[in-house]
Amino acid sequence: MSSLDQYWHELVGAAMLGTDRRNPPSVPAGALAEFDLEHLQPAVSQRLLQQVAACVAVRRGGVLPASPVPPMEPPITDVRPPTPATVGSTWRTIVSEWAVLEDEWTIAVIERGWRCAPDLVPLLLARHRGDAVRHARAVLASGPLAEWLIEWSPGLAYARNGLRSPAAGMLTALPELPITPEFASLMQHPEAVAPRLAEGLSAGRLGAAHAPVLKNVVARVEVA
Repeated sequence: MSSLDQYWHELVGAAMLGTDRRNPPSVPAGALAEFDLEHLQPAVSQRLLQQVAACVAVRRGGVLPASPVPPMEPPITDVRPPTPATVGSTWRTIVSEWAVLEDEWTIAVIERGWRCAPDLVPLLLARHRGDAVRHARAVLASGPLAEWLIEWSPGLAYARNGLRSPAAGMLTALPELPITPEFASLMQHPEAVAPRLAEGLSAGRLGAAHAPVLKNVVARVEVA
């Protein structure tokens, strides 16, 4: 170890112990001794900081620039337009308040020929890294940027790479949701769903216990 490096370590040790317990080390001969130290600070702690500043200046003065780093290759251009800001805002609302609709949101992005805006891509990949279908759907909706991010940040990749990739048809098909037989039969008549639910809520037959299945009904009922 050079005398300058040794001196630096001694300075760090003195700073960590405190000048009340250990005085700053003596300045070694060489470039550091050439600094003008005639106007030393009166307090020991101040002299320590003075020596630290001088040592940092000398150490930095001897550092050579590293070799140029090749520029990072950007992702392949995706010609699809990004999702508008309002669509991204809708996604944030969905995942925080009604997550069962997220599959429909992602499929709509794919079918409309959009790509997820860059600020949404890492959020989608991280959110679904444990779900093969949803993670693959997020990659499809995000395009080359998703693959580029996964290459540079492996933590965004699907967490179980050993499993078989989902079939293409699964990426654009809504998953089935649990719906009780009573409501399943009702959904065969979409125009009757809203009046029946409103009547049940008003009469008190439907309450908080029915909330999960009612969310599934509303999420999957066809628009009349």
